[in-house]
Amino acid sequence: MSLEKEDGAVEKLMEEGKKKMDSTSDKYDELNKMELSDHAEKAYAGMGKEELMKYANSPFWVRLRWLLFITFWLSWFAMMFGALFIIFLTPKCFSTSKYGPLQWYQKSPVYIINAASLVSQNGLDEKIEYMQQLGVKNVVLTSVFQADGDEVIDFMNVNISLGNENSLKNLVKNLKNKDMKVMLKLVPNHSSKSNLMFERSVLNETLYKDFYIWNSGFSDGEHHYPINNWLSVTGGSAWSWNESRKMFYLHQFSAEYPDFNFRNKDVVYYFEKVFKHWLDIGIDGLYLDKVQYLFEDKDFKNDTIITASNGTKNYDSFSHKATSNLPETNDLLSHWGNLIRNNSGVLLVSDLDSNDIKGINMVHSSVKLPCDFTGEQLFNAILPKATTSWSSWEWVSTDKPNCWKNETIDAFNILGSLLPGVPFINADSKLFKNNKIPNITLIESTLQELRSMPTVEFGSFNAKLLNNDTVFAFDRVMSGSESLLFAWNLSKNVTVLNLNAFDGIPSEVNLSLCTETACSILPTPKTKVGSNQLSLAGESAVVLKF
Repeated sequence: MSLEKEDGAVEKLMEEGKKKMDSTSDKYDELNKMELSDHAEKAYAGMGKEELMKYANSPFWVRLRWLLFITFWLSWFAMMFGALFIIFLTPKCFSTSKYGPLQWYQKSPVYIINAASLVSQNGLDEKIEYMQQLGVKNVVLTSVFQADGDEVIDFMNVNISLGNENSLKNLVKNLKNKDMKVMLKLVPNHSSKSNLMFERSVLNETLYKDFYIWNSGFSDGEHHYPINNWLSVTGGSAWSWNESRKMFYLHQFSAEYPDFNFRNKDVVYYFEKVFKHWLDIGIDGLYLDKVQYLFEDKDFKNDTIITASNGTKNYDSFSHKATSNLPETNDLLSHWGNLIRNNSGVLLVSDLDSNDIKGINMVHSSVKLPCDFTGEQLFNAILPKATTSWSSWEWVSTDKPNCWKNETIDAFNILGSLLPGVPFINADSKLFKNNKIPNITLIESTLQELRSMPTVEFGSFNAKLLNNDTVFAFDRVMSGSESLLFAWNLSKNVTVLNLNAFDGIPSEVNLSLCTETACSILPTPKTKVGSNQLSLAGESAVVLKF
């Protein structure tokens, strides 16, 4: 009995404890609900519409919104107009010239000048500035080597007129400091009779006996005769008898200039040393002249007579296939070109039949015309060069030197500057005489401006003969750039031009440049003239822009 009572008491106590715990849990639940309710009441519900509109319509916020709105559109328009302005001012990117990317020696005029005229007196900076005003960036120095007049005595030493080798180095350095490229002109075909190598060759010394071209010829017992009919360019036989050696020596020019024997490897090696020597002082390249005469027929075959004029005495009566432009010449020049390129130089040469010889950077050939040339002769001389390659332009008279008057020379200078190619300019021998710096002429300054136009490099070329072939004219046209038209009246009388033969030329064009007599009957340059009724004085030229 007592155990049953005890068990009932325990159960009762447990039930009471459970009720107390449930009661406490309910109290905690109520407290939690109250706290959550308080937090819910305190959470931010945002501004109402009326309150929001109150702020939105306040003067401060209205002004701020308008300020931001205006600022945004002003910035947008500023960026748009800025972009258009940049596009408009940025130089146009032109496609590559049809002649390919042009190198430095193809862009600026090549200015050929006696080195002594630059170093003989003071004022070198002023002389360089004069050349810069002409637009010259490529300078070819002549008369650099030790010589007696034009006869080179030593290819490895400096002409006494220049002082010494350090003087030449300083000249080259000064020119290069003015962003000019410097080349030396050299004639490898021959030397002076006073050259020590020739003197040793006359003595038949082992090393030098075949440095020059010798031949015994034949004799009738009293007189000696050359082995063949080869003629000198300057007239007479190309062979002269040397009494000391009892043989003839070859000279394709004056008898004072014996020809080297380039079939002798020692001669080739000697000139390799010469080239390296001058490249080492800092020059940018070499201009080799008269290279077409480097080799002659090894069997001494006669030249072929092509005309009967003056029998066998006239140089132009022969083909000269045995004495010029032999295949071996191209091989040697290619070898030299690679050598010079490997020494960071360029090689320019003159008057070869081929313009595409590996290793040679440029083949320069002059345009040869008679003193009193016609429009047709000029047209036929220019067209093959201007339409096939980026050419070089130099004008030479076939009759006699200095036969063209100053206005004709001015017209040639204009012509050479505007044709596709690079002009070769021979400086006047009296330039800088008495240390006087000449003034830049209007033609010279205008040509520099015209030549800087992209049309000269990239524009098309179209040439015509007008007015019964008395006027030579051509245009240089390029889309997106100003175009040019050159016209030269070769007759002695005033003529009236109608330039509508050229496509796209407007009725009015700008007169850019004129030679002296052309300017005398035309308005001043930089003014407009009619293209279909243009009066052009006899033997004068104009340049028009459109």
